[in-house]
This record gives sequence, structure tokens and C-alpha cells, in this order.
Amino acid sequence: MIPRVFGRNEMYSVKAITLHFWVSTIGIVLYIAAMWIAGVMQGLMWRAVNDDGTLTYTFVESVKATYPYYMIRLIGGVLYFSGMLIMAWNIWKTVAGQRPFDAPIPALQPAKAFAHA
Repeated sequence: MIPRVFGRNEMYSVKAITLHFWVSTIGIVLYIAAMWIAGVMQGLMWRAVNDDGTLTYTFVESVKATYPYYMIRLIGGVLYFSGMLIMAWNIWKTVAGQRPFDAPIPALQPAKAFAHA
């Protein structure tokens, strides 16, 4: 859509599009998986009780147990953001880097009148 809007023939780099897709996909999968696992783990820790009915883990212990998953979430977020920067660079180069191309715009078809029966 970007090349057509700005009258360009194609995007600046198709390889950058592929790189953006995979970096962002891996980043969001890491982010989601880490948060999902951390949430399930915290929930199970909050439900664990001793024989006398007291909680097995304190709130602080359950939060400390999720620290490794927060690091994975950080890595996933950095990857996702990097993918967005790759996309922004590719769009910038597409808009600013090439000469305009006279892209044909399809003609609009007139609306057909409803037949009255």
C-alpha cells in the first residue's frame, strides 16, 4: 500500500520486509510465551496451601520467581521494537529514496441501479 500511496514502483527492500516480519514475530512470541508462563506459575503459587491452610509461598516469593520470565519478556520486546524500526527505515527509504512512478489507478465502476420488479 505504501508504494502505491506515494507513487512508487515497489518497496525499497523486500529483504527488509522479510527481516521485519521474522524479527517481530519471534519477539512477540517470546513476549507472549514468557508472560503466559509467568502468569500461570504465579497463579499456581498463589493457590498453593500447606496442610494447616496457610499459603505455601508469600507474594514476594511468587514475584521473585517470575524474574527470569521478565528478562525473556525484555528480550522479546526489544526484538519486536527492532522489527518496528526496520519497518520504519524501509518505509522511509521507500518514500524518500526513489523517483516517483506513475502507478495506474483503477477506474471506479459506476454503481449499478437496483432493478425494480
